[in-house]
Amino acid sequence: MNKLLPLLLLLTTPLTTPAQQNPSLPPNYTTILTNHTFKVIRVHYGPHEKVPVHDHPAIPTVFVYLNNSGPVNIIHDEPKPETITRPPTHLGAFRIGPGIIERHAIENLSDLPSDFLRVELPHLDDKITEFRGPAPTDLTHNIDATEFSSPHLTIRRAVCVDTTPCAVPPTSAPAILVSFSNTSLIQNGHTTKIGPGTVISVAADQSFQISPTAAEPAHILLISSR
Repeated sequence: MNKLLPLLLLLTTPLTTPAQQNPSLPPNYTTILTNHTFKVIRVHYGPHEKVPVHDHPAIPTVFVYLNNSGPVNIIHDEPKPETITRPPTHLGAFRIGPGIIERHAIENLSDLPSDFLRVELPHLDDKITEFRGPAPTDLTHNIDATEFSSPHLTIRRAVCVDTTPCAVPPTSAPAILVSFSNTSLIQNGHTTKIGPGTVISVAADQSFQISPTAAEPAHILLISSR
């Protein structure tokens, strides 16, 4: 038996729990991964869709945007009634939000759907501050850049345009990988192909490589937290 197989499974198992609807949220929200560090919820607002009033807990959250979308109205019910218009989002961008209780409805103002991830960090006690990470404007060259770093949270972007696989250094804490493109993950000579929007749990100190599977570059975000 290949002794490296258990390490490989840590990297390539996309979900730690089956995708499931959260009974306290509308069907636009689907939980796709939960462990002691992360709860990942996939969110979809259809074109011009209205989502009824619902609640989100006071948990620090990273929002990862999976497509280019139009503006969305966030209609707050509490603590005070007000409507905030979220501007259009861009594939690959992210936003870090501190933990605040939210009760709101949603109205997608655009002909475009809005698809993103809520990466909740339930183990943190509001130890992060607001931060916006823009989508990269140039994907014609390799990128390995830390775009946010704090004692409790690190977000790193990796882009590989070469046919030669690009090494992704291991994280010192548990992480999730979010893919924005068709990507090959390589570890110990074994290759796994994943598509856009795939979310994978990655163990601390787990190294791997990425490479493109088509004309577009391999493009991932690694979110690690301790």
